[in-house]
Amino acid sequence: MGLDASVRCNCIKEGKARTHPFPELLAFDETGGPTLKGDRETNLKLWLKHDKWYRDSCPHAGYIVEKRLGNMASVAYVRGFLEDHSPNSFPLLLERVVYSGTHSGDLVAASDVPQLLIETRRLQGLTSDPLILQFTNDVAELAGASIATGNPIVF
Repeated sequence: MGLDASVRCNCIKEGKARTHPFPELLAFDETGGPTLKGDRETNLKLWLKHDKWYRDSCPHAGYIVEKRLGNMASVAYVRGFLEDHSPNSFPLLLERVVYSGTHSGDLVAASDVPQLLIETRRLQGLTSDPLILQFTNDVAELAGASIATGNPIVF
């Protein structure tokens, strides 16, 4: 188990993806991901076609960046480092990213990502530890993709 994060691409929103099988039903959720309007259970056949389409909709398969931020132990290591080095300087990293090594289904809103990037760069300047530098490089890449697309970082 570990912590994975991603940022969706905008190929579908920008018209760069294959045509959706039901464009009149296409909508986007809070992660920037494509979804269908209506009830999933009553329209199962439509959802299956939608899911199949999505897997091959663009060269990114819907994600511009996907990162493994670490396993449970490495995320705990990063959290411990932050807690030992001025934890008040890293509220987003501590409360929204490394609070658990296995959280999923949550996100950092695109509006919060510039602050997350500031914290990440601050952390990069505190150490030469390879594990923390890899973590910060990955978070910075996710943040850059989020800022570029306007989509959140999703865990």
